[in-house]
Amino acid sequence: MNSTSAQSTGPLSVAELARDWANLAGRTAYLPMSGAEVEQLLGAMVDQLVAGLRRPMVEGRAAVQAGADVGAAMVENHLVGMRSVVRSIELLGDGLPRLAELSDVEDLAAGVLQTLAALAGGYADALRRRTFHEQEDVKQALLKAKRDAERGLRVSEARFREIFSASAVGIAISDLSGVLVDANAAFADIVRRPPAELPGLRLIQLLRAEHDTALEEAYHALTTGALIRFQHPRRLTDSSGEVAWTHIAGSLLRDAEGAPTHHITVIEDLTELQLLRQELSAQALHDVLTGLPNEQYFMSRLQEVLERADPSAQVTLGRINLDNFAVINDGSGRSTGERLLRSIASRLQDLVVDEQAMVARVGTDDFAILIEDGPATPDVAVLAKSINDELVEPVYVEGRGLAVSAGVGLVRRSASGISPGELVRAADATLHRVKRSGRGQWGLYDAKADVEERDRYRVIAEMPGAWESGEISLEYQPLYGMASERVEALQALLCWDRVDGSTVEHADCLAMAEQTGLVHSLGRWMLEQACVELARWSTAAARPLLLHVDLTARLSEDPDLVGVVRAALAKSGLRAADLRVGVPLETLWRDRGDVTDNVQVLADIGAGVVLVGAAAGPGYLAYVEDLPVTAVEVAPKMVRRLAQRPGDDSVVSRSIRHTIPLMQSAGTKVIASGVDTLEQAVWWRSAGTDAARGEHFGPPVPPEELPALLGG
Repeated sequence: MNSTSAQSTGPLSVAELARDWANLAGRTAYLPMSGAEVEQLLGAMVDQLVAGLRRPMVEGRAAVQAGADVGAAMVENHLVGMRSVVRSIELLGDGLPRLAELSDVEDLAAGVLQTLAALAGGYADALRRRTFHEQEDVKQALLKAKRDAERGLRVSEARFREIFSASAVGIAISDLSGVLVDANAAFADIVRRPPAELPGLRLIQLLRAEHDTALEEAYHALTTGALIRFQHPRRLTDSSGEVAWTHIAGSLLRDAEGAPTHHITVIEDLTELQLLRQELSAQALHDVLTGLPNEQYFMSRLQEVLERADPSAQVTLGRINLDNFAVINDGSGRSTGERLLRSIASRLQDLVVDEQAMVARVGTDDFAILIEDGPATPDVAVLAKSINDELVEPVYVEGRGLAVSAGVGLVRRSASGISPGELVRAADATLHRVKRSGRGQWGLYDAKADVEERDRYRVIAEMPGAWESGEISLEYQPLYGMASERVEALQALLCWDRVDGSTVEHADCLAMAEQTGLVHSLGRWMLEQACVELARWSTAAARPLLLHVDLTARLSEDPDLVGVVRAALAKSGLRAADLRVGVPLETLWRDRGDVTDNVQVLADIGAGVVLVGAAAGPGYLAYVEDLPVTAVEVAPKMVRRLAQRPGDDSVVSRSIRHTIPLMQSAGTKVIASGVDTLEQAVWWRSAGTDAARGEHFGPPVPPEELPALLGG
């Protein structure tokens, strides 16, 4: 392959692609025009392909039509020849995906493959039409030669003989009984016979149609006048088993009185174009990088297996997602990641080499395995372990050993009574559940867990609409001072009262919002709404009252957080000193985004900062020491843990009793959340906690009940 068709990854303009194509055309075909004209012509063709690819496929299959039109234009403008069309397709296959004009087109690779397949088809159809026109010219030349035989027999014969002999398509003349009278060299090549042996042989025999009456009936219909001409695709196989794909056209030669005298047969060898079509079809069904079947091919195979399976047969479907494959791509480069993917594809195939199975690549770092279970098919646990054992074995690239683990979701069940889509969905659901457990994990499909998860996903999917329609609101839970024994602050909490009568609590609301991508907008709304509502009801309190709003992790890391807080305070009229903003400790541990700067600036404008989610260990004390933290809130799970082990005989309880005075000595208050019983309240009061909230001190209430709560 020369430099014109060499693979490249750089961006490309339409003009550059047209110039490359013009250079290639000049070396592979004869175009009767100047170089500038060739470049202008091919630039228009590239524009036509780009326009087709940019239009949605539902609009009349625009990309396919554009490819077919350009293929026909290539023939019309003499850009023909096997070498020329193959090299042109290679160049376009490399160049089109690199055009800036197509950078935003979805599923561009599939569109380019379909376009180039259509181009090859359009080229073949146009070339065949040109052949038919040549046939008509030959026929007219033959008729003219007969009519003018007495006036210019020698001239006409020479002209016909030149066309007959030089034609690239096969031409044969046979009498009405089917015996060959004459044939050109191209015909002899196609039927693989020496030219001298052809006269006297039966045409049907040469076309291997002795047991196929359709072709013989077509010739008979020509003779009787039932047909003027016919076209017939045919696959010829010689004695060695070599196959040629051809297209046959037949018509009549008549004498001066119009009586039929001979059959004329034009046969075109389409073998190379057929092989090219097969290659393009294979590319459309296989992943270019790994050579594995792609998702389209995999789903087709899965449907076929399920349809033909015996009712007692079992299948195993596995979905595999690599853990943190982006680390390889980003850290070692894309080419290294591609080498690793090819190695993974090979290893997965080796794992099932003794099975009736298919391995496919169905995403950037996703693979699928379909096994038609047999007596020797391993247990799913063995299969899952084998997959990860293979993947964690390093692949050495430039002296570096690279490997990844994977999450594996497996479904093993009867092949009957399930659709391909449902089987894949079950495997995907299992994989998603597995991935939440950590890296290198595997799981088998659990019908009960699947039902529960589907119910949860259904609720999650309804969340944006529920927020829009006002089903999600705020409630307020009192925060009691341990010393004052009265409400010192209100904690804002989300509450989703669903139309079916069920309620989604604050923590679940936030978790679901994370999965829908709604959490950022919902967090901003929660902060603003809480400030507005507290300002509306604060007159009911005869003493200073604080508002606590716990931020989501994403909002804590938002570089515009301080602006959001300022806007909420301005809209509500609250002072910054009236607000306590809860920042999840996990965001500080991750050290991602602008969370540390946000804590500092919030303190600078006068708002209090509460570290939310503290556990037993002293790891968070460094943040208390380094950041202007107003309070630390102990996580509810820690409160529940101590409830299960009352007293001070545990390491955790002793650690908390020791840590609370340390934080208070730094000017930081300690809040216990989730205090639901009297015993818990007594323990946390004795430990020196400054404030607490939970069912023991009062459940969350809607804003209209705040006056009664604050008046107490």
